[in-house]
Amino acid sequence: LVLFKPFSVLRNTRLHSPKSRFTRYPSWNTKMYPVWKDEDPQYKNSWKGGKMKFIMGNDAPTLTGANVTFTIELRFPHNQKVTPDGEVVWAENCTVNGTNYHQSEPVYPAQNTDWNGVFPDGTPFKKGGDKPPAYVFVWKTWGKYWQVSDGPSSSLTIGTDDVPLGSYIVDIVIYHYRSHEKFIPLGYASTQFSITDQIPFAVSMTQVNDINEADLSFVQNRAIAFTISLHDPSEYLSDADITYNWDFGDSSVALISRELTVTHTYIVAGGFKPQVVVQAVIPDKACATPAGVNPTGNAVTIGPANPAGTTGHSYLETATGQAPVWIVVKRDANDKPKDDDCVIYRYGSFCTGIDIVGKSTQRNPVLRVSLSVSDPVSVLHPVLHADCFMPVHTMCNTVAPSSECQLVLLAITSAKVSVTVGMYCKMSALHICLATS
Repeated sequence: LVLFKPFSVLRNTRLHSPKSRFTRYPSWNTKMYPVWKDEDPQYKNSWKGGKMKFIMGNDAPTLTGANVTFTIELRFPHNQKVTPDGEVVWAENCTVNGTNYHQSEPVYPAQNTDWNGVFPDGTPFKKGGDKPPAYVFVWKTWGKYWQVSDGPSSSLTIGTDDVPLGSYIVDIVIYHYRSHEKFIPLGYASTQFSITDQIPFAVSMTQVNDINEADLSFVQNRAIAFTISLHDPSEYLSDADITYNWDFGDSSVALISRELTVTHTYIVAGGFKPQVVVQAVIPDKACATPAGVNPTGNAVTIGPANPAGTTGHSYLETATGQAPVWIVVKRDANDKPKDDDCVIYRYGSFCTGIDIVGKSTQRNPVLRVSLSVSDPVSVLHPVLHADCFMPVHTMCNTVAPSSECQLVLLAITSAKVSVTVGMYCKMSALHICLATS
């Protein structure tokens, strides 16, 4: 399997120095939600038992118009663990700063459960259970903020309509409910994400009996499978009409397909550059949505960069998970039709170089044999010379007992196979002869 990605994985998980990037919101209740300055000594003791870590990510690159999801997971000190209901307890008996703690004892016992909490901007929590959520996450990007009340892991999904293409950073500040009308900031984190008008996708190429999966070398007169994997986590393209225009670079006729996997056989040795252009015709939801009706989603309280006097609605977020950051390369497709007739056109492209070689240049073909037997035996794995006359190296592995007796031949080359086994359930070696056709 050879896997190519027109975008690379870049995981951006880091803990920011606490900065004053949220102090400009005049409507925030800074008494309930204090904003500590950079290198404030209070951060050192913001969590009992040790330092916390924030694992943050997203599922970008995001095709413009699709939703992007951000995730965060709180990692607690090694002597603590999270119970199924989200409570953090001591994982073992321990002593911290002279105080003894017992296993399974809550690190921060539950406080007043009758209190109806509010977000930093004064918006009340939506009632979501018997006790107030332990954490408040405030996400910020594009000059807006989103407030989420949740457990030790959380996510936020927002739309990208009308957002300019480019790379962005989303910042988050994490608060922990400590007492009545008191939340303690645990720290800041951020992750980078990108919005593109190019369809993100990956291409894998496989060939039966490929010896070296990473050398971009394949055998002539043997089919190669080209498989496309679209990166569409929000299913924005679920209703799109998607076509794949393949040019295999060997003067063969171009192939237009709606299948994710196609095959092609190169009959001449040499270097080639297969390429594909992906076209998606997407129904424009703006044509079907009545004016004044906002689509629903996972959005929580949203505010502008200077949200004095703003109002909104809050939701209890419980989604968990994490995702990497992706970066997309530029496409190379020209003369695109314009978006009209209530459809949107989006494209993506991919090109790579491969080598096609004759069979005689394939070195050290391997015949792998596995044997399922009723008694333990040693199985001989012949590693054959290119001319298939005699083994040049052997490896013997012990086979565990099995209730069945089966002979399974894997990775057989295009050859005539003669197998001499006898009573192979009891034998100590397997003799196989290959004669090329």
